Amino acid sequence: MKFTTFLFGSSLFITSLFNITQATELDDYLVQQKIIDANYKIKNTKRLANVLSYLSDEDSRTLPLQIDQNTLIEKLRLYPNYIEIQGIITSPDFKQFTQSMPPQDVNKLFTDNLIRNCNHLFEHQFQRVNPYEVRMKLSTDEKQYALKLQNTQCQF
Repeated sequence: MKFTTFLFGSSLFITSLFNITQATELDDYLVQQKIIDANYKIKNTKRLANVLSYLSDEDSRTLPLQIDQNTLIEKLRLYPNYIEIQGIITSPDFKQFTQSMPPQDVNKLFTDNLIRNCNHLFEHQFQRVNPYEVRMKLSTDEKQYALKLQNTQCQF
């Protein structure tokens, strides 16, 4: 099925955006600046929001980003307690695929794909230690899919 190609392509996109590591350079910087503590707990939410806003603005210069033949990411923003991702499903086969199954099964496929990519989505230790979630919206011509994944749903 072409939809499995979509899921695989989405996995590759997420992998390309986020690296698998323990403490990242961002984590180290935030500890050094006393924005988070040595255990990666957030100490200064306002300063963290400013840093993440700056990084999101810098990263937004590369958007929109065609990640595969099926998906275009239009927005990616980091916040102190969540990541916001918005994209468009461009695959012409997606409508046919979704008509063959109940809507909850489609959402489950998306959620399962996010769970398989927890290590990539929650790249930084502060995202793993503190309450954090991914908020993803994927749109087609007819429908919008809103997904949420809590870091507590992951096994790091």
